[in-house]
This record gives sequence, C-alpha cells and structure tokens, in this order.
Amino acid sequence: MQNTENRFKEAITNKEFVVTCEMIPGRGAGEPSQEKEFAEVLKIWETGLVHAISITDNPGGNPALLADAVGVEFASKGMTPLVHFTCKDRSRNQIQAQLYALQRQGLSNILVMTGDYPVGGWEGRSRPSFDLDPIQVIMMSNDMNEGLVQKSPRGDYQEIAADFFAGAVVNPFKYTEGELIPQYHKLRRKLFAGAQYIITQLGYDSRKLDELQRYVKELGYDVPLIANVFIINAGAGRLMRKGSIAGCHISDDFFAVLEAETKHEDKGKAARYERAAQMVAIAKGMGYNGVHIGGHGITVEGFTGILERAEELKDDWQELARKMCYGEPGGFFYYNEAPESAGFLLNDNELAPRVERVRGSKIMRGYGISRLFHHLVLTRDKAFYGILKAIMSNRERKKGMNRHHVIEHTAKAFLYSCQDCGDCGLETSIYSCPMSYCPKNQRNGPCAGSMNGWCEVYPEERYCIWFRAYHRLKKYGETEKINKYITPPNNWDFYETSGWSNYTHERDNAAHRIMLDEEN
Repeated sequence: MQNTENRFKEAITNKEFVVTCEMIPGRGAGEPSQEKEFAEVLKIWETGLVHAISITDNPGGNPALLADAVGVEFASKGMTPLVHFTCKDRSRNQIQAQLYALQRQGLSNILVMTGDYPVGGWEGRSRPSFDLDPIQVIMMSNDMNEGLVQKSPRGDYQEIAADFFAGAVVNPFKYTEGELIPQYHKLRRKLFAGAQYIITQLGYDSRKLDELQRYVKELGYDVPLIANVFIINAGAGRLMRKGSIAGCHISDDFFAVLEAETKHEDKGKAARYERAAQMVAIAKGMGYNGVHIGGHGITVEGFTGILERAEELKDDWQELARKMCYGEPGGFFYYNEAPESAGFLLNDNELAPRVERVRGSKIMRGYGISRLFHHLVLTRDKAFYGILKAIMSNRERKKGMNRHHVIEHTAKAFLYSCQDCGDCGLETSIYSCPMSYCPKNQRNGPCAGSMNGWCEVYPEERYCIWFRAYHRLKKYGETEKINKYITPPNNWDFYETSGWSNYTHERDNAAHRIMLDEEN
C-alpha cells in the first residue's frame, strides 16, 4: 500500500482554512486536452496553496476516466487526491471492491454523493444502478475503518482496518419548502452516519450559506463546512438553469448578470474571477472551514489570482456577502431574515413560517387509502395486523418464504407500480415507491437534483418522491415522520417474495432501521 501525505485531512484536523481545486478527468485515457489539464493541476498543486486536488466521478452522467485511476496517478506525483465517490453505476459489491482498491492504494479522502443520472453511453443510455445511497456508503466506509468482520468455514476473521476520510455534500440552494427541509433532513442522516466534512453544492447566495451554518449548529454537530466556489460563465449558467447540470442553482437575476458580462471586452473573464475571489472572502469571513474551487480551463495564474484577490477583500466580506444573494424572489428559507437593526446578520435563529401548500392528484393520489390501510393492517398494535401476521405465518409454514402473493403484488402494482422487491420501502418514502418512482431509488431522502419540486430526470412530469412525501405528511401535521430513522439498503434476498410476510416476520428493512433519536 502507498503511504501518502494527507495534507487535506491534516489541515481539517488542525482547523486550517482548506482549499481544494477541482478537476474533471473527461472522456478518454490520454487525450491532449487531458494532458494539458493534468499538467496545469500539477502546477497549481506545486504552489503550496492547495490541500487537495478534487477529482470528479463521471459528472453529468457521462462516461469519463475513472477518478480512482487519476487519484493514483496524482498521489504518485506527491499530490493529495480527494476522490469523488458516487453511488451510481455500481452494485454494493462493486462499491466495496472499489473501496478496497482505494484502501490498497492509500487513497483515503473520498467525497460521497448520489451521482448524476446516466445520460449517455456506448450504443445508447447506460442502465442506471443506484444500489446504495451516500448515507449507506459512508456507513460502509466507517465499518471498514473498524475492520470488517467476515465469516468463513474456519471461523470469523477481521480485515485490516482502513483509514477513509469520508465527506458528503448538501444542497442548501433550494427555494421551496418541500425540497429544502427534506434536503436538510438527509444531511442530518449523513452526519449521524459519520460524514467527517460537508461540501456544498453550487449556488450564489450568502444567506443560504449562513442558513446552512445555523442548521448544522442547531443539530449540535461541529463538522467542517466547505463552500463550493465555481468560476461560472453564461454558457455553464445556461446549462445549470435548464437542469442539464444537476444540483446547481442559477436565478434569473444572476443569469442576467452573467449574460451582461459576455459583452465585456474579455467576455467576462475578469468579472468571473473577481466573483470567485469575493466568494472565497465571504466563505472565510463567515467562518467556513474552506473552499472548493472549480471551473473549466482554470490555470495556475487564475487560481493563485483568486486567492490573492480574496486576501485583499477579506475586510470587505460583510458588504460582499450582502450583495452576493442571488436567491429566488419569495423563495423559502429555513430561518427568518434578520432585520437591518441586527447589524450584520443575514438570518436570525427564528424558524421561518411553513406556509407552502401543494395539492393535486400528482401529490396526493392513492395516499388516503394507503394511509388508512397502513393504520389498520400494518400498525403492529392494531387487531388487523395480528390477523395478517397469522395468515403470513401459516403460508410460510406450508410453503417456505412466501412467493405466492398474487393479491398483494397485484394491488401494489396497480397503486404503486410495484417492482416486487420484497423489501418494501413504501412506508419510508410515504407511499411513493422508491424503486418505481425515484429513478435513483433513494430511500433516505432526496438527491440534490430536483428543481422546483420536480424530479431531475422527469421535470414538469413527475414530482420528486421526497417533495411528495413532505407535502403528504404536512397535510396531516406529521412532517417529523420524515426525519426519524436511516433505512438500510434493499436486501435482494427478498426479491419476488411477499413484502407483507417479510414485514410481519421482522426481517425486512423496517426491522433494521437506525433511529435518529439515538443521537448523542
């Protein structure tokens, strides 16, 4: 195994202000454009101003050079890699195998995220695979840090402990109540699972950065927060507004600024770099633990120029923060805006009113009958549950694990487009099947890609299931139910067996949930 200096982990541990530089490997294995970018990244590293080179993993859902391979190459040159580790395109066995490979190469810094839905591939779109979510991968990596215990015919043995330094992402740049609150609830799960640092998704709103800090503090976590700084032009902004690059927020007002900058003599280059420097100064002034700087075609001169200019602006960060608030007019914030009399405060600690109301068949269809059935039949202290349990036990005594469940599957297929996974997640996602209605099969909260409540993959056609879940519960005053536990991954041993039988025999995910009220 390689032994490499981990400048990134050491800086975070020592509470230094960390700086990472993002690079995108792109398609191909040795294209001229790749070689040029790799050489520039090495120059940036050699300035000594960077604590890690952050390497993306198939961004945009397109195939690209594997981040792991680039990380190994960079480590061999003395650089500290931060490998983006997405949950897409891999089964859990492949995820574990990939973590083993990273462990063997001595690459311990990983940034875990859901990943973009595949949009391209050889001879057509790739089949999506989202077997685990970021929470589950973080838990797996932490288990590996303890040394996994494996069973064998000769007895149990413990693997060599890993040393993963796993972080996660969050998107505070959501401006609907039904998107933001589930996003923060998922962050709570990531922190509970053991995320050791958090990097924001992309937005240009200082008030949201302040909001995130307040929320994490309210939870009682002292986790390093790193702000995303992207050197953006109008072309990238246009793609982000359309949703072609998921997890980013570009408001109409901000896009107008970007378009106006294209009319400058330098096509807006100086303005882009000045904005990036302002964002670095704002993040540092607000007390963020670092910045994650990215942008296409970034050079060593541009990178060092951003950091030098940020240092010059450090005393002006409050004024800059007030101006860098490109949110949505009337958009939702978790906390109320602070009054001008409060001095420099973007938010106060009072929760903003929860007044968003979303109704209609696309939100509530089928939920009433699902709710009633769950209350009467699937609630363990109700009489009908005892009857269901007796029926399921009787069937299993006669025929083994129940594969004869035509009535159950037919009803679920009609109501929820059931995929017959047997490890039913309907209750978890408030009766929108995560296997059928969520393209990324998310059982522990939303990905970052939704826009105005709509699914990243099916905009204006299908609501995000977690947006639906929030508003379904809100109608009944039960939104706290969405934030009670972590759901384990789907157990495919139960495929095409009765979900009811697995539930009443307490062997499905409901019996193995991790309750968040166990937090210290």
